Amino acid sequence: MNRMKLPPPLDWPIAGIGPDADVPPELRVTRDNWRTYPYSRWAFQHARELVPSRVIRRSSTPRELEEAWRDLSGISFPDAEGRLVRWDEFLERTYTDAFLVLHRGALVYEHYANGMTAETPHLLFSITKSFFGLLAEILIVQGVLDPDSAVEQHVPELGASGFAGCTVRQILDMTDGVAFDENYADPDAEVHRYSAAYWTPQAGFGGVFEALKGLTRRAAPPGAQFRYRTPVADVLGWILLRATGQSLTKLLGDRIWRPAGCADNAQILLDTAGHEIAGAGLNATARDLARVALMLLDGGWVDDRLVIPPVALDNIAIGGDRGLFDASGFPTRPGGSYRSQWWVNHEGYGSLSALGVFGQRLYLEPGSGLAVIRTGSHPVASNSFTDVIHANAFDAIREALA
Repeated sequence: MNRMKLPPPLDWPIAGIGPDADVPPELRVTRDNWRTYPYSRWAFQHARELVPSRVIRRSSTPRELEEAWRDLSGISFPDAEGRLVRWDEFLERTYTDAFLVLHRGALVYEHYANGMTAETPHLLFSITKSFFGLLAEILIVQGVLDPDSAVEQHVPELGASGFAGCTVRQILDMTDGVAFDENYADPDAEVHRYSAAYWTPQAGFGGVFEALKGLTRRAAPPGAQFRYRTPVADVLGWILLRATGQSLTKLLGDRIWRPAGCADNAQILLDTAGHEIAGAGLNATARDLARVALMLLDGGWVDDRLVIPPVALDNIAIGGDRGLFDASGFPTRPGGSYRSQWWVNHEGYGSLSALGVFGQRLYLEPGSGLAVIRTGSHPVASNSFTDVIHANAFDAIREALA
């Protein structure tokens, strides 16, 4: 799997790192270091303490999770280099904080590490994008949002940016063509400067909104190219806010979180201007992600209540332009496409994935009734680094449960 030499997946407290090794993590983690390993091991479970946030209130009638426990400790599978990996080794090598498996409506496996518990919210990074993509599809079905409308129709301030002339659908599927470098491994990539509008007050005073207006270069005409870029999700967030006149916190709480029966409060982090971060800001417990996953696997139903129009889910599951996806360069995601801020796999059982950097995964396989929720604090940002071992793990889990 990994030819890159990685540090060991240490738990807090981490001894022997610097002169302050015995100082508790909450005194050692700062807004300057919290996204780097090993400080991230603590910080991703405490991001709302480091960055301002807004609360998404829990449901007053939480959904009970049916439990049918299965032992997965005996399974093994190959890593990306063909070496057989034991289950416990897999959890450790991928820097797991939480790992939950749902099968046919029941929670069958639950594991926590690195101090995380069932009550601990974890920063989900770009899983956030998929929640707002789902919200957009709901609003489209309800006639609130026109997928063929132009960005500047909703957000006139972006009329001089590269997003002008792009449709809502192109924003949803990231085929807008605006030039932006999201190579996390390159310290000079544009994504690191852009993220200052998220996390660095002294550098990003105007927040995401001002940063978006500064993205004026084009890499391709609208609709001609798929490229995954975080700012596009932030454009979607502003479109949703303007189209509904409601905050993203209220939209997510009213239309997904509470209807799904989520039992704990979630949080959305705020950028340097005090606006909700649509591209990466959601914090939630793994069990509440499981409740959302069950709702999606059940076709939008919770008990006898239809929460999400089935056509909204169908519009995601059909996937995006596979030709554009193949040309975009994701060799670890063959047979895939990108639609409404979700990663779609068209092979085998078919699946939908919401992915966040540093190891956040929400994996749905409607054909087999399988769902996997995992959070982590991997030293490597890009999930492409562990795509193969996770795909092999999911295959092994499916076989074991069958």
